[in-house]
Amino acid sequence: MKYLLKTIALIYMLLFIFCGYRTPEADKHPEIPIFPMHTNDQLCIKQITPNLYGIKCNEKYLFAHNSDGELVIIDRQLYTTKTIQAPNIYISKNGDIYSIELNENPELTEVYKISVLNNLKKEKIENLIINSREGYAIRDSLNLVYNMDMDAKENIERKRHIDSLIPIIYQKEQDVIAAKLEELKPNVMSIYPLAYSVSVLKFKNKELALYTRNDHSQNFKAMLEETRSNELEFIWDVTKSPKSFDKVVLGNSFSGNHYVGGYTPYGYNYIELSLDKQTTKFKAKNTHNGDGVHILHESKDTVILTDYEKLYRVTLKP
Repeated sequence: MKYLLKTIALIYMLLFIFCGYRTPEADKHPEIPIFPMHTNDQLCIKQITPNLYGIKCNEKYLFAHNSDGELVIIDRQLYTTKTIQAPNIYISKNGDIYSIELNENPELTEVYKISVLNNLKKEKIENLIINSREGYAIRDSLNLVYNMDMDAKENIERKRHIDSLIPIIYQKEQDVIAAKLEELKPNVMSIYPLAYSVSVLKFKNKELALYTRNDHSQNFKAMLEETRSNELEFIWDVTKSPKSFDKVVLGNSFSGNHYVGGYTPYGYNYIELSLDKQTTKFKAKNTHNGDGVHILHESKDTVILTDYEKLYRVTLKP
């Protein structure tokens, strides 16, 4: 019986381990404060942005959204911020922002280019509308051609004939659209998707806002894949880990359902950070035994830290 109980206990222990469970411990360094508090009063750690979401970047700028849905643009040299209202956006690798204001009438759909280099001035992009008619519009046209009285009983056979023509005409119009899109492809350098049926086509000397009734992503599939492979990087791809001298697991959180689930360990990462011969220590909250805080930028007199939601500037106190 004792052997059976030991076996069952071992099985349960292995299940916990395979599900990510880690044995909790006590705080190893209770004297060290939690970030952004730290141990050296000769250094200042100050938050420089509110909570940010989906932070991406190129070499010069960070782009993210704040809790109000506004786009926040941060200069990576000066770490100054600008905020704009820009719904339904796509940001190119060089930092140009494309924003769309949709309308049921494609003639009234407006796409703007907003460039950081141009002081965030909005420039309207010319629409290129390549559209087909919907089924009801084709029916209305055929009714005019055949001079149909839709309530007349003697027109039943002609109605059936019209019904049989609608899908044929619709498909022909779709084929014409596909051919027009195919003609565009050799001269298109990049495509930036903004909505289900709206994209910006970038040519050598101009840009056009392409509007079609249906999704045209398959028509530009190879080009879209190339564009997406050269997009802005997520912030965690350009940060580096700080110097960690210890870690601790304080507990485990469980997520899942009755059939599948797992544990996420959480705790502290104990970090030592140096700037201009001054060193400070703090502990950063983390999950999955990660770092909790990362270094985004280092210079002689400044370190920029991020927890992937906020940015902090580390400087010497004056």
